[in-house]
Amino acid sequence: MLRIAIVDDEERIRLGLAKLIQQAGEAYEVIGLYSSGQELLDALSESQIDLIITDIKMPQMNGLQLIEKVQQRKPKIKFAIVSGFNDFAFARQALRNGVEDYLLKPVDQNELFQLLQQVKTHVELERYRKTVAVDEHIRLLLRNDIEQLPSHMIQEANRELSQTPLLKDHYAVMILHEEQEVSAGRVEKLISGWAREFRILSWEPRQTVIVIAIGSSDHADTAKELGMTLLQKLPAFSKARLGISAINQGALKLRETYRSALGALEAAWYESGTRAFADASHASKRTEEGLQLQRYLDKELSPALHLLDFERVDAILQSWKQDVLKHQLPWFSLRESCSSILAKLRDERRARSLSSSDSEEEAERWIPSRFLDWQSFAAEFLAAVNEQLQQLKDEGKTNRVVETVKTYIDKHYKEELELNRLAETVFLTPSYLSKLFKTETGETITDYIISVRIEHAKDQLSKDNGMKTYEIGELVGYPDPAYFNKVFKKIVGMTPKEYRERARR
Repeated sequence: MLRIAIVDDEERIRLGLAKLIQQAGEAYEVIGLYSSGQELLDALSESQIDLIITDIKMPQMNGLQLIEKVQQRKPKIKFAIVSGFNDFAFARQALRNGVEDYLLKPVDQNELFQLLQQVKTHVELERYRKTVAVDEHIRLLLRNDIEQLPSHMIQEANRELSQTPLLKDHYAVMILHEEQEVSAGRVEKLISGWAREFRILSWEPRQTVIVIAIGSSDHADTAKELGMTLLQKLPAFSKARLGISAINQGALKLRETYRSALGALEAAWYESGTRAFADASHASKRTEEGLQLQRYLDKELSPALHLLDFERVDAILQSWKQDVLKHQLPWFSLRESCSSILAKLRDERRARSLSSSDSEEEAERWIPSRFLDWQSFAAEFLAAVNEQLQQLKDEGKTNRVVETVKTYIDKHYKEELELNRLAETVFLTPSYLSKLFKTETGETITDYIISVRIEHAKDQLSKDNGMKTYEIGELVGYPDPAYFNKVFKKIVGMTPKEYRERARR
């Protein structure tokens, strides 16, 4: 919308121009008709004018004098001059003063429409550039502590923003966090009825930051009431969380105000239900229990994992879940706590030669702001943890199977050991047991039986017990002397007799 003021000492000219402009379309609005330059100047501070169309020759103050005075106060306003005289000197002076065009009376409709379109294009471009500049300055001060920014950037941002109606007085910041990605345009439609200045910025995934002006006639709960209204206007079945900051003043307080809103959002994030909001008063009640939780995990979780005490591990994780919710850990503390749990799991898996996921990729997965609320975060996080615990459980079962078979062999090595009998002791098929044993130990069951028998044979051969070599062979499970000699020599590199002689020297 191009907002236009008309200045002419003749009423019929003023009304005629207003009628022509009305015919140009809804994109143009005449917001004031003035009979003199002074009359316009008196109303200038209260008016939002984009274009002034003024007669050049008027009593007391001519058009050029008016332009000069307006430019001193509001240099962004555009001007066009109309005159009944084809005065080149006036025209040249007007163009030097930045006038958009010089129209002769009676004004040609096509020329006027062309002028309006030209000015509208310029004004819209300037508005766009200003909006982008203001948005970028707001982003800069929202995202960064001013102590970390170069002084010239701070000064420029502060100077630019201090001139905007949004940040001239008090303001608040809201952070809207939704389950689905939303556009700034959609949010703007929801709050277009707010009778105040505001700025909408697309932020983190599924987050929108809203900076709203708080006027002198507003009360302490105005921002809270506006936030509640926004949540109520969201589409049915949409899920959202909203954090509302404390009220602040001054562009250089944007970062502080944003942090206030973020703390409130984190508090709302822990609430149950489809939609929830919190303001700065809720955020201030939260306590920092991250270090105590960390000490608890360090003391309890690692030993339980090492012992494969899964019942104890589950109890620890459930206690952790309850404590996080109770104390509403700030997001950065929650991330650290989750990273600690995953690191302990990763260390235990590596100690048992199990594959583990990439730590950086895993850490990126558990960013709280990527989840709508604590309930969805906790459910998915603990499901991932339980998946890794299940692998440890399976590993524990595998170790117990192998150890059971080894123990049986160690006790019964003197007997005839058949694979079927060994498989029955652990309730597995012979083929699966063979594969499992080889995978876990790196040797076959037969090789393990041989190694156990030969070690016992070596022990007996080293003693002065009067036993003959074939008797020792029978004792360790080899009733055939020739076969005993063959196996012993293959494993040890010498016959039983040679080994005995060397051992007794």
